[in-house]
Amino acid sequence: MVDSQKLPPPILHHLSSSQSLRILWALEELSLSSGLEYNLKCYKRQNARAPAELKTVFPLGRSPILEVPGTIVTESRLILQFLSDKYSNGEWIPETDEDKDRDTYFQEFAIATLNGILNSILYFQIIPPNSPWLVRPLMYAIFNPIVKIFSQDIDPHFSLMERALSDEKPWFSGAKIGLADINLSWPMDSAKQRGYLDEKKYPKLADWLRRVHERPAYQNALKKGGSYDLVKFDM
Repeated sequence: MVDSQKLPPPILHHLSSSQSLRILWALEELSLSSGLEYNLKCYKRQNARAPAELKTVFPLGRSPILEVPGTIVTESRLILQFLSDKYSNGEWIPETDEDKDRDTYFQEFAIATLNGILNSILYFQIIPPNSPWLVRPLMYAIFNPIVKIFSQDIDPHFSLMERALSDEKPWFSGAKIGLADINLSWPMDSAKQRGYLDEKKYPKLADWLRRVHERPAYQNALKKGGSYDLVKFDM
């Protein structure tokens, strides 16, 4: 087990309406379970973009950024693994080999697969309303069919996730909540807010998301993190 009391409190550089919320949620989980202390620096989007001052922390200027004296960690999956390795007491470590494989798969699925397809839809959706008004009808005519195609491609992914959940394994990490669930919260929050998730068609997936949202640590993260609008991104 890791004695997080010997490590300096981490600092999260958190951007509003961004995937940084899942890192803030993880920190709150550790705060409630083991009393972890951390510092939070909040940044607000400016015209849907991160402020330039984030580049003084890390050259790419993207959130989340986790700072520990002498160390900068970026990319959500790496940050979550760092928190698990350095600051947790094993709360997110799966208990069986089967659950370890499951947890590893769904972490990769969250970042490389599900998040990718949702971002593709978003990019094509935001072009028409942000185009000059004279060409806006043409932009909608061009991009709406593309959005429809990508939206249909979500169903196989949601079906796979639906089949993975059961009474015995109510979390994507297996019998207990883990890193896969925290990683998946961002793309699934996006899907929920943008209206991509049919809760009647995928009831187990919808129940999983409700359990995430009902966790006290998640609620604390929402209160501390500022706006979390994954449709307009503070515009």
